Amino acid sequence: MQNNGIGSKHISTSNSDSIQLLTEVSLHALLHLEFKKRDAKSMHLDRDKCNDLLVRWLKPKLKSNKYKAIRKQLKTMSLQAKKSQVDLEEVLLIGIEAKPEVMQPHLDSYLLLIREIEKKLGTTALLSSPRHVDLKHDEDSCLLCVLSDDLNSHFGTKNQLVSSISILFRGTVREKHLFLGTIYANDVFAYQLQYEDENFVRIELELNH
Repeated sequence: MQNNGIGSKHISTSNSDSIQLLTEVSLHALLHLEFKKRDAKSMHLDRDKCNDLLVRWLKPKLKSNKYKAIRKQLKTMSLQAKKSQVDLEEVLLIGIEAKPEVMQPHLDSYLLLIREIEKKLGTTALLSSPRHVDLKHDEDSCLLCVLSDDLNSHFGTKNQLVSSISILFRGTVREKHLFLGTIYANDVFAYQLQYEDENFVRIELELNH
């Protein structure tokens, strides 16, 4: 992926307030994109479509006094995304991580963990009501599905995890080890095994105490 140095140049900020603003914008933009993917009933939007949705969401932020301190960063990201020079979704994930010496809200860490699992498995996480999950979805590949009627209900007003998150997985033994191993190695989250057979594993994602 071509990034033109944006990870190191444009994400760097001069003070903690700017970093906090950048983290906030990045998180809210990614959540906006997730909901747009669900509305479109497609979790596999191409980069140009994702860039377009994110640029449209960021546009009013460029005029807001609240985000004056990071206006240049947002403008640069938007312009490069319009020219298809960057994957804006990946850039915003870097934005979430750009918070030194401050513990990330659990929602930030959850998004990063899901992205890491998706990358290792080469799949995209689905979100489904536990009652309506399609166990046969994409039968030739693995299934990674967050079982929830409302993902936001699992997080409090400060984006802290307030209730465990159920995740259903279907795949090969190797893929299962990748899935569980990624969570096991995470500093923020742990899991409790709820169900397991030859094909499926269901876990409860919780805080790592």
